[in-house]
Amino acid sequence: MRKWALRAKGLWSVLVLAGILGVIGPLAHGAAIPDLESRYGEARRQYQGLLSRLKDSQGQALFRKNIERFQEILRQDVKQQLADRCLFMIARSYHHLHDALRAEQDYKKALAYYKQVALRFPQSPLADDALFLSGILLEAREPSEAYLEFLRVCVLFPQGDMTTRARQKAKALAKRLSGTASAGPIAQSVVAEDSKEEPKANEESPDKGFKAASSASAAPLSPQEPRVSVEKIRHWSADEYTRVVIYLSGPVRYGRSERPADPERNLPQRIVLELKRCVVGPDVNSTVPIMDGLLQGVRLKASSEDKTQVILDLQSVEFYRVFSLADPFRVVIDVKGQKKRPSQVVAPPSPTSAAPPAVQAKPILKKGMPSVIEQLGLTVRRIVIDPGHGGKDKGAIGPGGVYEKDITLAVAKELKKILEKEGGYEVILTRNTDRYLSLEERTAIANTKKADLFISIHTNAHEDRNLGGIETYFLNFSKDKESARLAALENATSAKHISDLEAILNELLHNTKINESSRLAREIHQGMMRSLKAHRNLRDLGVKQAPFYVLLGAQMPSVLIEACFISNPQEEQLLKQAQFQRALAKAISKGIRSYRDRLAQVSRLGEGA
Repeated sequence: MRKWALRAKGLWSVLVLAGILGVIGPLAHGAAIPDLESRYGEARRQYQGLLSRLKDSQGQALFRKNIERFQEILRQDVKQQLADRCLFMIARSYHHLHDALRAEQDYKKALAYYKQVALRFPQSPLADDALFLSGILLEAREPSEAYLEFLRVCVLFPQGDMTTRARQKAKALAKRLSGTASAGPIAQSVVAEDSKEEPKANEESPDKGFKAASSASAAPLSPQEPRVSVEKIRHWSADEYTRVVIYLSGPVRYGRSERPADPERNLPQRIVLELKRCVVGPDVNSTVPIMDGLLQGVRLKASSEDKTQVILDLQSVEFYRVFSLADPFRVVIDVKGQKKRPSQVVAPPSPTSAAPPAVQAKPILKKGMPSVIEQLGLTVRRIVIDPGHGGKDKGAIGPGGVYEKDITLAVAKELKKILEKEGGYEVILTRNTDRYLSLEERTAIANTKKADLFISIHTNAHEDRNLGGIETYFLNFSKDKESARLAALENATSAKHISDLEAILNELLHNTKINESSRLAREIHQGMMRSLKAHRNLRDLGVKQAPFYVLLGAQMPSVLIEACFISNPQEEQLLKQAQFQRALAKAISKGIRSYRDRLAQVSRLGEGA
């Protein structure tokens, strides 16, 4: 909590100036501020004095009466000069009452008021305190939610006075939630800075290559921290974006650093990921030359007996993020940069490419300089449609034996036809056959193809076969348990597995597309419900938010559609019908056109039309 600046001098200056100008009358309302300050100070003193009396009923009644004083000041403070302080004191008061009485109502009110402080006044010196105390309140009941609150303090207020304590709390909770003696990789990255180690003089020799680490050369295993192995590396790369995914046999701790180009040693710009207690599997090549857009190659090197370096050779780095996902455990590296001209590239190896091709339509875009609106991303021309699941991943299975993977592919193909024919869009499917795609590959396709929109199509499922309806999601934290359950189902992971939550949190904090994604979700959802109103039994479950892996890292507005419950026998029958599949695709396309039209309005305003 930072000290409050005195306002008396500034207020006095305003009053003197108002008197000189002869307009002291209109400032009568402003003159009430000192009275509010005085009343706030008195309410705060009452609060301090009553803390010792929360065990007796009379003290509790007086304490609740004092909360009303803060609430009354809050209502009268039209300029909101005291609003954050009043909200915070109300939250603290309910927090103390809950500690004393364990009343559910006090618990909920304390959390609600803490949330208001953080959301309405993020620049307030009390915002980090509110998040931290939310975590304290949640810790016993909802440890995973408490973990997120402490994490928010660390990310949003890295220089704040609550950060050290929040980091300690997050680390302790990570141990508790993972059920292990040490914090998991994500928790570790919360409590430790990125690696700042400089490369040793003999590291990364361009001529000698790299020797992959093996279990034969490793130190003895610790029973508390078994060694894991790199099992596979995949990549998706374009001129300005690349995604590299390292698949491992289990969770691993890692450090990361960025290293500049070294012309003397003929080395390009690099990102180095150091995997601790890790070896390279026998089937993994230690050098993977790529030269596919931004990414030149990936190299693996034993930096010590129990550490392995993963080195990404890049043409340039403007921004990168590293996060991990579970089930199976993998580390994802996203990089943005600019591809250099051939004469600028350092030591290019032979080009190869390991990424499977996406299914792409013929380009419809016209050549020429983009408009200002297009440069700002306020246009929709290229759309990536992602039919959920596929191949060995059947998705949900209906009571009649219908596979989700088949329904999503059929709807996606219909949607592609409609968008290309009626909207003139370029449409790319992440798959047009029954083949398996990892969740991280789907987003990578959208990013490498520079899509304007990313739409993932799924069907819902629940153990209660009576549940039905349509809902549309955008990436954010779940606001309810059902959204969290569904995200865990689509992510193919445990609802209690939180090793990826910091990555999602950081993604949300740096993703400028969240607002546009929520607008896109609303337009598509409204389009579906309007167009499918003939099916009266289809419930409108609304637009929701949840941390879906498949949306993580998308660089464009992106949504996930849950089109009916395949677990509901009636809706399963609907989903099987080609006519309904076309109607559903048509409904989604109307929502997309509605979103595009809204952008066109912005375009006309921006260009003075």
